[in-house]
Parts: sequence; C-alpha cells; structure tokens
Amino acid sequence: MSKSTFFWITAILVFLTGSGLWLWNRFGPSTGRDYPQKVEAYPVAKTIDSSSSACDLVVRRYKQIGNEMQFELAANAGGLSPYNVEIAQKGKIYQFKEVPHRFGIWLSIMPLSLETGPATIKITSLGQPGCETSASFEFDTNKKVEILDPQSWIRQGSKDNWLDVRPVMVNGKLHLKDFGNYDDGRTKVVMIDGIEVKGLESGIEVKPGFLYSITARWIDAPYNDWWNKMRNRSLRQQNIWISGKPGAKEDTKLTRVEIPQWFSPSRTINVDFDTKFPEFEPIKGKMVMQYRLNDYVPTENYYKRGINYLSGGKDTPAPRMHYTVTPNYFADRDEKWFSSLSQSEVETWAGVPNFGVYALDFEFWNQHYIPEVKQRLIWFAKRIRKNNPDMYLLDYWGGGAYTNPHINTMGGKNPKELMGDYNDPKSNNSNFEPLPNGESFQDLFNTTPIDVYPKPMFVMDDKGNTPNNFVLLSAIHSLRINKLIPYQKNNKFIFYGWNRYMPLYHDPIVPWNFQLTEPKGELVMNQLEMMPASQALSMSLFSLILFDGYYLWHDSGPSSNDPNAYNVGADASPWGNEWYPADGKTPKTEIGKKPRKRDAPYYWDYPTEFYSLGNWMAKQVEDVIVGGTNQDLAIQLDGNWVQPKKEQVLLAIDKKEPFVTSIVKGNQIVVLGVDSFQSPTANRVVKVKLPDGSETSIELYGNWPSLYRGTLK
Repeated sequence: MSKSTFFWITAILVFLTGSGLWLWNRFGPSTGRDYPQKVEAYPVAKTIDSSSSACDLVVRRYKQIGNEMQFELAANAGGLSPYNVEIAQKGKIYQFKEVPHRFGIWLSIMPLSLETGPATIKITSLGQPGCETSASFEFDTNKKVEILDPQSWIRQGSKDNWLDVRPVMVNGKLHLKDFGNYDDGRTKVVMIDGIEVKGLESGIEVKPGFLYSITARWIDAPYNDWWNKMRNRSLRQQNIWISGKPGAKEDTKLTRVEIPQWFSPSRTINVDFDTKFPEFEPIKGKMVMQYRLNDYVPTENYYKRGINYLSGGKDTPAPRMHYTVTPNYFADRDEKWFSSLSQSEVETWAGVPNFGVYALDFEFWNQHYIPEVKQRLIWFAKRIRKNNPDMYLLDYWGGGAYTNPHINTMGGKNPKELMGDYNDPKSNNSNFEPLPNGESFQDLFNTTPIDVYPKPMFVMDDKGNTPNNFVLLSAIHSLRINKLIPYQKNNKFIFYGWNRYMPLYHDPIVPWNFQLTEPKGELVMNQLEMMPASQALSMSLFSLILFDGYYLWHDSGPSSNDPNAYNVGADASPWGNEWYPADGKTPKTEIGKKPRKRDAPYYWDYPTEFYSLGNWMAKQVEDVIVGGTNQDLAIQLDGNWVQPKKEQVLLAIDKKEPFVTSIVKGNQIVVLGVDSFQSPTANRVVKVKLPDGSETSIELYGNWPSLYRGTLK
C-alpha cells in the first residue's frame, strides 16, 4: 500500500469517526445526563452553626422576593422535613412551625417584616431529632416587589424552582415576572400562549382581565430538535388569570362585546361556569356540545348555560345528548373483523339510541377507509339515519368531505397551493369517493366537523410562532370550502375541539401541583399541556359566529368537589405521581381512602370555561348572527388598504396578518377579529372599512379575539 493510499484511507476513517461522534453527540441519547441548576448568581448564606454531622444540614444560597425569602438547603440524609424555622434580626424573632419542604424546591418563608441588613435563620428538623443548622443572610427593603393581592389573581399548574411566574406592579403598570429564572445550561424557550417571549425574568408588561398560559421548555439541543425523544427535555406550565379591566375606552364607532366583569375561571380545581354563569338559552340554530364536568351540579344547569347537547348527564333523554362512539363499541376489534361482517350484522350494530348527536371516532382504524370498511360504515350510517331521522350524524375520525390540511408556513401545507379551492371546491377526502356500486357518504352525514385540536408548539420560526398559531385560520378555511361543496350545503358545520395538546413526540409531561388537606401534603401528578385560553375563546367565538358551533370533547367523566379525592394506586394514570407529605411520613396509600363515587378533577380545565364564555358572548349578538351574512372586511396595514378576497383567510395565513370578518343583517353588523401571530402581549389598533364605506378601528390584544357590534348607515 502506497503512502498516499494509506493517508487517504486514514483521513476517510478519521472523518467518518468524527462525523459519527458528532452525530451521536448531536442527536443521540442524553436523557440520563444531569444538568444541575446554575446558582452562582445567588448570594451565599454564611453558616453559623451546623451541630449535627449525622445529617450535615446546611443553608447554601438564598434569594429574596419582596417579603419572602427562599433558601437552598442541602443535607446528606433524607426524611428531614418538616422544619421549625426561626428568623432573627435586631432582637426580633419570627417563628414558623412545621414548615414542609421537598426536593426540587427552595424552602420558602413568608411574610417577613425585616429591615435592611443582616439577619439569621435557624432550621430545626422535625424528621430527625438533633439535626439543625443556622446561617446569616442579608435582607434588603429596597428589593420590595409589589406582587398583586392574591385575591386578584389565580395560578395553577406546576410549582417548583423551574418556573415561578407572578403578577407584579412596576411603576404603576402590570407585569408578569418569572422569579424562578431556572437555568441549567440547556436551551431554554419561554412562551406565553404558545408564542416565544424574551425577558420574562425581568418582567413583561401585560393587561388585566386575561388568562396567560406560560410554558418553559429545556432541551440539550437546538429547540427545533424537540421532536427527538432521545434528548434531555423538560417542561413546565403555569396558567395565570389576573382580574381587572383591560384598559382605557377605545376610539371606535363600534361597541365592544367585552369579557364581562363577573367572569373569571374557577379558583378551585373544579370548573364553575355551570353555576356562576347567568342562565341563557342556546343560540337559535347553533350547536354547542359539551360534557357534564361536576357530578354535584344538576344536569339542567348545563342546558341553562347555552348548551344544546350534553354528555354525562343524569337521567338525560337521548335526544338532548351527544355521543362519541369509539372502537370500544366494537370491543376494540380491528378493520379485518369489521370487514368480515354481513350487511345484516352491521345493521344490528346500528341499533343505537336516538341521540341528538352521534359522532364516529374509530381512531384505531386507518383514517382513510379501505373499500370494505367504507361499505360497512355506509350500511351502518344508513341504518342509523333511517332509524333516527332527526339525529345529527358526523364522522370525526374519517372527517368531512374537505378535511383540515393543517396549513402553516413552517413545513405544513402551503396556503398558496389552496387558493384555487375557492374557485373549484371539491373533496380532498378519499372517504367521500363513491364505491363501484355508487354508494357513498355524500348524502349520509348531515354534520361536518373540522379538527381544531391544539398542535405542537414547535417548529418555531424567527417570530416565535409555531404550528399551533395557525390552527384557527386553517379551520376557518376548511369549513368555508366544505360549505361550498354542493352535497354538503345543508349540513351543520362545526369545530371539533379538545382542551389539551396530545403529545406526538413523546413530549415530557407537565408536573401539576395539588395541595391536599386530608392527608396534608403536596401531590404532584403528571398531566398534559393545556391549550391557551385565548385560543379556546377564539375557537368558540369563530365557530358560533361564522359557522354552526362546536363539539368540545372531554377525556373524563363528571368529577366530585372533594379536593382530596384522587386515585394514586396501582390503577392510577400511567403518567405517574409524587407524594410529599407535610409531616414527612404519611404514606401515599392514605390518599383517597375515603369512600367516594367520583375522583376530583386532575387538572384545571380553564379552556372549557373560555369555550363557555365564547358561547355567552356570541349569545349577546344572536339577533345579528342568526340569519346574517358573512363578509370579510378591508383592513389598513402600513398605511395601505387590504381589500378582502374570497381566499382572505389564506392570505392572512401566508402573510401572518390579522383576520377581520363580519356578519351583516339589515343595518346591524357584528365584527370579529384576531391576530394569531403577533406577540401575546402586543396591542394592535387596526383600521377597518365597514360595508357602508365608513371607517373605524378595532383593537386586537395578543392572540385574543375581539368582538364588536354596531349600526351601519
């Protein structure tokens, strides 16, 4: 072998080895790596005395949040909590008894009325006699933080060192600030309502009267590698409602239909729209399908809050119910079994009650039905329609004639490719193609759903937008095309939604915090990521004002109002849970021991509250939206008027612009607008041209919908 050949072989081997190592480090598994928090920026406590070498309890660092002090503890033993804590300064002593503490958070002591200068803390373990420590720290009254009164805001979700967002006043203006500011060296992305924000650790100005969903994600790779389940990823979510009026009166000819002052999401884990909302009849001709969520609230309460069809009610007649039929109706049998059934056997299965709404959701089967399955579903649907002529029948899993192409500008369907659909509307769903014998779904389903489930909050573009920001406008486009397909012209057109994001990439789970009283302690249960409240309100309003309503699916039955009624046994959720008893010793088996018929809710379902709010707000313009005509409006951007076109919603997606539409009935108009792409805390005044030629303006805050009504010339 010549020297040159040996050199080139060696060079190639070195290159391949180096490339392999780079690929392994870049994309290979790292879930087992440890990324400790960077705490160097926090002041160090000075140990005065640590009398027990058996536990080596010590205060390492501390931080001050207004009149609250947080201390980082370390020890070589477990089971030390709870603690008795004594803080002293200039002869004054403040005592705190049986303070609970757990791994993963700093010990919090509040409220403290200290002066600027040194103070001492003494911590005595109640879990291990003789284990105690004392240290000195500095307190600074100039670091006073004007955190809002707890009665004016609600926060639920995760609760640890990783994310600690609170509303504060800075120079008379409301801000959200992350006092956690957790940094462990990994890539960190913080979002409000699904759009990236910067500087939350310093404070971001916001408006009262809204709910902000804050997520923080960490990954030891670029953020857009979030799909890679082998990387080390973490997720936290906190959802914060701040009461109060949003701001000054607008300069507009229209009248805003505001979020009413009586509204707020529930302070408990149970929803309360079913008792707190004023009573109102469903909007004429619209469909609102929700679930009974509280077993202690009468079924009739839901029907008196604008709901047409309910699931989970007590003694509810079938015509007032909606029902989603899943594969377990067929005992989870597969397509092969279903394809083997005769027509008479299929029709036997079609003997269902006369529900008001019946939705097919055979999600374990191929979404594009093979001919044998399609034929039998046609037999199934025909028999149901024949037996129940007044039933609304839809296929959520198989979809309507034109399924949602999930348009976005980050690798999804390109909106420019779909603009011709308005001139030549036709099905994009093979399920609606006739069989060789001429039979099809075209004249069977009288309700057309569009999927508006929340989408992943990555890939993220340079503006901080993700695919989830496009869901609303993509759904509007999809239903508009469905309405143009002749054999669906008499159908009902609805959004079919859910309140949470279903992980598609083995995403990490949100650790949700619950404070129990019997037994006393902190229960952390892993849950799915919640959708933004702004998105829930948008889905509700646009579905009811432009179309025929919504079907809000739910993944659990009615809940009890016992805040301790949780199942943490062997048959509990496979996502896992952690138990931190206040006394440091009560076993997890004591949780949920009281006899009960129902569990407590496993998450704060604020999206359902905002869907219900949208229903109430749409009711305020019922006189216009029922029988009115939809017309998109011209808007002024950068000094130029943008005239609406048939494909206006696609243009708004393509250019990431506001979308403003209206319903006109006689001389009355309802205007509905949204900016799905701007910063979640931005406030945009948009000039609009009304159908009578007059000009006015509307205000779009963050990604929240804005609803107005007015009178034309």
